[in-house]
This record gives sequence, C-alpha cells and structure tokens, in this order.
Amino acid sequence: MQQYIAATGGQPALNVVESMCVMGQVRITASDFHHTGETIEVKKTSEESGGFVLWQKDPDLWCLELIVSGCKVSCGSNGKVSWRHSSNQQQPIAKGAPRPLRRFLQV
Repeated sequence: MQQYIAATGGQPALNVVESMCVMGQVRITASDFHHTGETIEVKKTSEESGGFVLWQKDPDLWCLELIVSGCKVSCGSNGKVSWRHSSNQQQPIAKGAPRPLRRFLQV
C-alpha cells in the first residue's frame, strides 16, 4: 500500500483521487520449528497462495478481502466503526473503533 501511495505521488496526490482499488496475489510460507536441546530444526514448511482486493478512500475508509487456501477474511472501516470477519470464525463479525488499514490483523 505504501509503495502504491509513493508511486502515485504521495498522500497529497491520493487526496485528489476519489478512491483507489488494488487487486493482487499473495503467497504465504509457514514453517514449523522444533527446539531440540541446543538446536532448532525446521520440521515442515508449507506454502499457500491466494489473492486480495483492497479499496481505500482515505486512511479511515477502506475495505479489504483476502482469500488464502479457501479461507476468506473480510475487514474494513467506514470512519466510525471497523469490522473483521473470517470464514473460519464461529462468532459473528467483530466490530470496534476505527482502525487504520495497517492494523487490520492485529487484535
């Protein structure tokens, strides 16, 4: 996101734009580490791929959908309330105070 903003002329240039939409692909690599005495061994490494769609009007008005390995995460903020929901959550959508996009995965 920061690279896109910098490439388009920074935040002042973005303020002139009505909104922006970015689509892309992601690849996530995960490793399982085991501590055995003095050494740490990598037992298993896996790689998952997926995609995302991001729409942002300003720092407090955004929406992101991320799909990786069949799991979908939807989150966003309308400037008053932010929300986050995952397809593997048992509970309803989590709501809270507005949050910037960079903190959407943090609790």
